[in-house]
Amino acid sequence: MKKNNIKKVAVLSLVGVMGLTMFSGCGKKDNNASARKVVEYDINDYVKTLGTYTGLSVDENVTIVTDDDVQSQLDSLVSNNTTYNDITDRNAQSGDRVKIDYIKSQAGKDDETKTDYTVDLGSGNMGEEFENKLVGLAINGSITFTVQEDVNTESGTDENAETEKVDVTYTVTLKSIQEKVVPEVTDAFIAEKTDYDTLDAYKEGTKKKLEEKNADSAKTTAESELINKVVEASEVTGCPAFVYNLNYNTLCQSYKTYASYFGSTLEAYLSAAGSSLKDLQKQAVNMTKQTLVLEALVKDAGIDITDDNYDEKLKEYVEKYNLGTVEEVSSKYTKEELLFDMRRDAATDYLYTNNTVTKKMVSAKN
Repeated sequence: MKKNNIKKVAVLSLVGVMGLTMFSGCGKKDNNASARKVVEYDINDYVKTLGTYTGLSVDENVTIVTDDDVQSQLDSLVSNNTTYNDITDRNAQSGDRVKIDYIKSQAGKDDETKTDYTVDLGSGNMGEEFENKLVGLAINGSITFTVQEDVNTESGTDENAETEKVDVTYTVTLKSIQEKVVPEVTDAFIAEKTDYDTLDAYKEGTKKKLEEKNADSAKTTAESELINKVVEASEVTGCPAFVYNLNYNTLCQSYKTYASYFGSTLEAYLSAAGSSLKDLQKQAVNMTKQTLVLEALVKDAGIDITDDNYDEKLKEYVEKYNLGTVEEVSSKYTKEELLFDMRRDAATDYLYTNNTVTKKMVSAKN
């Protein structure tokens, strides 16, 4: 669990969901039981063989931060503070943002109509030829023109579709013009819009933040690779149903949150992303296997969280991830729910510290 990731305890679902039989011994859950129901179990009943967890080697590839990376952040800052002024005394120019209505006609297809459609002239989003036709057009002016566009043919797939050029006719009415006002990047601008006093300080601070972000990302990836090595070398048979349910509910709640940002249902969001509930169930199986293997690891390595040190470890855990107070966390989540994350945290730290991690500086992949 890392600071730049969704905190698992923050998305644990409290709703019971039936789990399908995904691997040997992992049976269906009682429909009337809560997903938070906990039963006593012996980890050795499930983890038959624990993979080697020392003597492993992984690379920690830290992406080098370039001047272009810093400039990209500055460009985003400028873009976020760019404004648009309404224009009424001239025709449209390249660089303007215009609002249009249009009718699109193509042989063999029904006409497509758009109203109050925004186009940034010169962006290329509607095609250079299309946007050039609007340059010089007056407010309330109309124009009809034909351009060639690439369209998918009947053969091919979405990922590897064949295209052909066809004539498309547009009738466009220009409704409004806005002129882009790009702020000048000065020390004063930087001081007003950021926590830095000068442009040089902003660039230096931004580079440092990007380096820290890349370092954190590289470490997280290395930790995941170490965990995967241990899990792949382990033999796991079956699982306690409530462990699977917690992992499945965690995934569902996370994706429900994402879906809500787009005003979508979970199923519709997954479908749009090329996924499904069955895919989430498979992910939950993998998460459950990992959960069990890491529990076995902390017990075998003698670093498990016991009743004697639970309160102390929970306090450290809450402070580490800025989760509020121990009382707040304990009132929302069961001890078992917290133990899953705390054990993962302890196992991850152990693996990273007790194996060979070779840090390398690498260039970003093109």
